[in-house]
Amino acid sequence: MPRYVQIAVALAAAIAMAVAIAIAPVWAGDLSDADVLALSQRHCVPCHARNPTHPAFDKPPRDLVLETIAQIMRNAARINEQVVEDRSMPLGNQNDMTEEEREALGRWIAGLK
Repeated sequence: MPRYVQIAVALAAAIAMAVAIAIAPVWAGDLSDADVLALSQRHCVPCHARNPTHPAFDKPPRDLVLETIAQIMRNAARINEQVVEDRSMPLGNQNDMTEEEREALGRWIAGLK
């Protein structure tokens, strides 16, 4: 195969790869408020509810309730610190919060500023 054909094929492959990456949906992209609320319901609310369902708690730890998007927004800095940066919450990662979820949540919080 002539060298110019090899270069053209390599260039076409590189362009195709770049386009595929650029247009591919990424789960951890921009989250809607509804997506964030769903994450909270799955990973936070078992403990951080007015009436926690986690057997270790009869009231929300530190009186922090995260059942509504308004409550999440009010506590965004604290959530960012403990969930995104320190990764200390959910406690012991008992409900398997993924790195992708943490990163997406961090981007959502950054977008609030």
